[in-house]
Amino acid sequence: MSAYINQLRQLQNNDYQPILSLRQKLINWHSDLPEVSRDRPFSMKEIETAVKSQGRFISIVLLDLGWQRKRKWSTKGRYMRYWLPPADNK
Repeated sequence: MSAYINQLRQLQNNDYQPILSLRQKLINWHSDLPEVSRDRPFSMKEIETAVKSQGRFISIVLLDLGWQRKRKWSTKGRYMRYWLPPADNK
């Protein structure tokens, strides 16, 4: 128990920054993008890499933020899934 308390005290003494919520990470990441590249389709892999999380957690937040999940169908049987940011971010 004392090791845990010592660790908390050390974090308090350092320049500790609180961990951002996934929602805030996504908002910050998208708003920090250059304006010309904000309004385009994004792959889940690209978003996962940017916010360092998994798609199963990210998709819930993206839907809540107004993003749209789309698919580009192909006659070859494979399709590309992508995400579009909300229209009001233009």
